[in-house]
Amino acid sequence: MENNRPQGHGKKVGSGSAHVDKGEKVSSRPVGTGSGRTGSFDQRPGDNRAGGDRSNAGKLGLLALLMILPKKYRRLALLVIAVVAVLGVLKGGCDNLLPGNDVSYYPDTNQVSQATEVPYYATQAPVVTQAPVVTQAPVYTEAPVVTAAPVVGEARSKRVVPLGNGQDTVTVMIYMCGTDLESKYGMGTSDLGEMVKATISDRVNVIVETGGCRAWKNNIVSSSVNQIYQVQTGGLRRLEDNFGTAAMTDPDNLATFIRYCTKNFPANRNILIFWDHGGGSLSGYGYDEKQGSGFGTSADTMTLPEINAALKKGGCTFDWIGFDACLMATLETALVCNDYADYMIASEESEPGTGWYYTDWLTQLSKNTSASTESIGKTIVDTFIAASQRAQSNAQVTLSVLDLAKMQGTVPAALRNFSTATTSLIKGDGYRKVAEARANVRQFARQSRINQVDMIDLCDRIGTAESKTLASALKGCVAYNKTTISRAYGVSIYFPYESLNGVKSAVNTYNSLGIDAEYAKCIQSFASLEQGGQFASSASQQPYGSYSSGGDLLSTLLGGLMDGGAYSSSGGSSYGSSPYGSSSPLGSLLGQYTTGSGSGSYSAGNSVDASTIMDLLSAFSGRSMPAALDWLDTDLVASKAADIAQNHLDPARITITDKNGQKTLVLTDEEWAFIETAAMNLFVDDGQGYIDLGYDNYLTFDQDNDLVLGFDGTWLCLNGHPVAFYMTEAGEEGTFGRIPARITRKIDGQSEELLVNIMIFLDQEGNVALLGADPLYAGETETQGKGSIPLEPDDKVQLLCDYYTYEGAYEGSYTLSDVFTLGSDPVIEYLTLANADISVSYRLTDIYGNVYWTPAYLY
Repeated sequence: MENNRPQGHGKKVGSGSAHVDKGEKVSSRPVGTGSGRTGSFDQRPGDNRAGGDRSNAGKLGLLALLMILPKKYRRLALLVIAVVAVLGVLKGGCDNLLPGNDVSYYPDTNQVSQATEVPYYATQAPVVTQAPVVTQAPVYTEAPVVTAAPVVGEARSKRVVPLGNGQDTVTVMIYMCGTDLESKYGMGTSDLGEMVKATISDRVNVIVETGGCRAWKNNIVSSSVNQIYQVQTGGLRRLEDNFGTAAMTDPDNLATFIRYCTKNFPANRNILIFWDHGGGSLSGYGYDEKQGSGFGTSADTMTLPEINAALKKGGCTFDWIGFDACLMATLETALVCNDYADYMIASEESEPGTGWYYTDWLTQLSKNTSASTESIGKTIVDTFIAASQRAQSNAQVTLSVLDLAKMQGTVPAALRNFSTATTSLIKGDGYRKVAEARANVRQFARQSRINQVDMIDLCDRIGTAESKTLASALKGCVAYNKTTISRAYGVSIYFPYESLNGVKSAVNTYNSLGIDAEYAKCIQSFASLEQGGQFASSASQQPYGSYSSGGDLLSTLLGGLMDGGAYSSSGGSSYGSSPYGSSSPLGSLLGQYTTGSGSGSYSAGNSVDASTIMDLLSAFSGRSMPAALDWLDTDLVASKAADIAQNHLDPARITITDKNGQKTLVLTDEEWAFIETAAMNLFVDDGQGYIDLGYDNYLTFDQDNDLVLGFDGTWLCLNGHPVAFYMTEAGEEGTFGRIPARITRKIDGQSEELLVNIMIFLDQEGNVALLGADPLYAGETETQGKGSIPLEPDDKVQLLCDYYTYEGAYEGSYTLSDVFTLGSDPVIEYLTLANADISVSYRLTDIYGNVYWTPAYLY
């Protein structure tokens, strides 16, 4: 029998038991999901607007029906609602979070130095209140091109070639938008401290523009205006006391900074480093804390087209461009940087708070200004990984050096052929093959569903001749890569699956940048069939009277999608867009089946037949779509109507079967082939309402490979305390998840409270690793902060949970159990819950991203 079942993780059960108790109320905004939606996905764009506590219980007609039920059924039926929000970060600074990176400042100078055991005195470094500006210096426009440079394969010649023998002059431009990374955590201050600790030669100019921060954690850098500093051994030399007040995400401001550096510090080797948040292919770089209207919103970032415009206007050719920011090692970013640089250094994943470690590589460059970029890049990568692991031993980090010259000559043609072949596969009979590859590929920023995946891993999984050729070409462009993450090979790409509301933005970005149109067609084709599958599932959930005709039903579905779904102006729902969507077990408890594509009355025996779904999807042909869906290939959806109709999961099959005394979900192998993930949602009735304990994918299958829907009575505990655990990703290696908590620690002698998600990983054997803590952001998050901070043994941990009334309303977020000290060797294990009245239901996600719930039952 084929074993194509969803994967879970192992479980190790400890001795003893634990009791779930809620404590004091801490917030009126959810820290969890309320419906088992995976935790940090709450932070995705459009799903966490202030004051936007959402509840399915707000539907008055449904409430009226529920209220006439007997209490024993009503209490169970209303155990959960879909609520989407993010708990805001407590205000307040917390500099010096990272041991060893503290920096000393002296108010009577404009110098900053790395703190040492020996006191720093102003006389140890020159004090410059206003550095002279070189007005007659020649303006450097482009490094000389040596046409005889070695060429590998079809790679272009390098535009920047070192002179050799240490005769090169190097200007390192660091564009430091401090934002909340500095104002809350002092991360910019820490990196400035690492820079001044380096030994910097007179042939290396390290120039930093500062800005975009409400409050710097030092008395040197201004928070009211942008400034420019030169890093010297032991201190900072202020060059420009007032460099204006433009937003650091303004491409013109970046271009002005580049021109300032090339004019006043001419060099034959130039380097540019972006320092701040990063959001990858669609969101781009940065967030200016002082001038942005919301954290990381698309209007407040510097998108790839804007980065392209800034680099073009800056007029400089770079040896390499680096991103000390999250998620920027994408193929799209590399294709932009290729026009201006020979190399790019960036991370596929979200960077931890330590960021790059600057001391060693700046010293190395100063010792030999002719050192190759690959040698310098290796030092940057190695020290970044080492610093991250020192701060948190299990840190999930990756950093790569990409050779853009090789990429220009080898990748574009391979990408075009891959795109064309994959589009043909999708339009033929290979959608499922591509969907399975996408579902299991290494993805990044799991918490935010930005749909960035490792491109080489994706190619390997699709497995066509064209994908293998592209994978080989990409591997040849990765000059150096180091990672603690499996299947992270150095370069990622946008490929939609978990959410379709970025497809339009992606297509517009590709068109703006002139990236090969074939890849845009590829992702449009895939997303179109995924959307078609979601409409088919949604049709199965509509009231039976809606089926007067396919065209009328399509109008109904389109109207619902645009009014309240993922493409509505409010952007407040994950309607039909995610396996971790806003669906809820509420419908299943009432004889309804609620999916990520919508909900409606459904009765066993009233299955929507294939011909009705075919009529629905055929009605797409030639139909005008709303603006938000103008990317959708309606003719493709219509042409695949028969395939989708025959290849979708009938929600009537998601039932509980009593098999050999066990609650079991029995599906055929063909039906299981549609299912990508499965997981269990748990709630505890404490006599006054429901405590949400989250969503876990520990799975058990019987000898017939049927899913056992049982619950063994155990739940994840940290140091003996039950946690609210929310799975964020299930993969071949195991499961990633998060635990909402409030951490209290001493910072500069003061107790500081940090609201965080404690990130963990569970492997197939049941081993659990602590990965660090991600601070919770208030507001939208399209760019990701370098916010992962290490957990410390002395941290006082207060676990948090969400709480719901019997009427299904979110009542608030509460503490969960008592405060405890994390300790140097924290224990994460499953313990038996001593509580009675535990409610259990299972959720399944299909290849189109639809979500289905089993009926819930009391344990």
